[in-house]
Amino acid sequence: MGTDRVGIVGAGVMGAEIAGAAAAAGLDVTLQDVSPDALETARKRIAKILERLDTGPSAALELTSDDGGLSDRDLVIEAVPENLELKAEVFRRLDDVVTEDAILASNTSGLSITTLARETRRPGRVLGLHFFNPASRMQLVEIVRGDDTTADVMARATVIVERLGKTPVRVRECPGFLVNRILVRAITEAYRAHGDPHATDAAVISGGPAPMGPYALGDLIGLDTLGAIQQDLERAYGERFADEGVIEEHVTRGRLGRKSGAGFFDYSADAAVPDITGARSGAGAYYLGALHEAALCVGDDVAGIPEVDLALELGAGWSQGPLAWADSQGLASLLEQMQERVALGNERFAPPAELATRAAAGERFRRE
Repeated sequence: MGTDRVGIVGAGVMGAEIAGAAAAAGLDVTLQDVSPDALETARKRIAKILERLDTGPSAALELTSDDGGLSDRDLVIEAVPENLELKAEVFRRLDDVVTEDAILASNTSGLSITTLARETRRPGRVLGLHFFNPASRMQLVEIVRGDDTTADVMARATVIVERLGKTPVRVRECPGFLVNRILVRAITEAYRAHGDPHATDAAVISGGPAPMGPYALGDLIGLDTLGAIQQDLERAYGERFADEGVIEEHVTRGRLGRKSGAGFFDYSADAAVPDITGARSGAGAYYLGALHEAALCVGDDVAGIPEVDLALELGAGWSQGPLAWADSQGLASLLEQMQERVALGNERFAPPAELATRAAAGERFRRE
């Protein structure tokens, strides 16, 4: 089976971005959507992507409202809104349209690949391809293995991602996958510290590898969007993803972040120069939460140690991943900080074995 013919279902921002990246890489691309207006908007976005990437007029791109236009695709990527039933309906449709050898992928940021795969007659040929927004610029793609995904399909998907000029990170399916799971854990820990947003963000930036603090990041994502992800992860993992209602309080007041003009910060006002005195608690919670969740991901075999760090570097812009950062801080010291939190009743910080074992042996996460 080839890897040249790619279909994308859903002509929203993400679908258009993926289509543009694929066309710029020289793949034969078909973008499908039931809405002519969405397709026309996507056409304009893709043209700008191809112009920015200096792609010649030979890019192979077809836009269609007909599912039949996907019948000869080697890979079809679903990029419709983040609703499980909607995505399941798309997968059932595609299963009847594409060839037996075709691979079906979802761009979901955290919904179950296994559940979607079992809506089809080809669960072994279904996986997740989680592109990060904007897909034409961001390097990372999480390749998500469901319970039924075959090794051959993972390998073929890796080839396609590399042909797009992207960096693949293989992830075993779990709620939130890898980057979102670690980032949202870090964010909620910082929010629970109830520090000043300006000061906490400044302390996070000055004290570690993250390029943006949790409050500015929440505003950028959109607090309604972040809140939906946080609630999904709290349902999946329990209390360690609880934020004590901080996000909901802002959403209820209509403060959704940058897109509404105000969230944790007021974007119509000049930002004050923050005093980070006393903000270390929130910054410490942020990085300790990220490390704790990253170590759990390694222990759960979601991803390997190098992949965890690479994912946070490419997907969140960290100058070094949470495990390399932990090595630089000293694992024994970080283990002690977690134990101190447990002694104060914060059982969610019970040290993961991946951290405790290495700290006790004087070892590091990274060997280099």
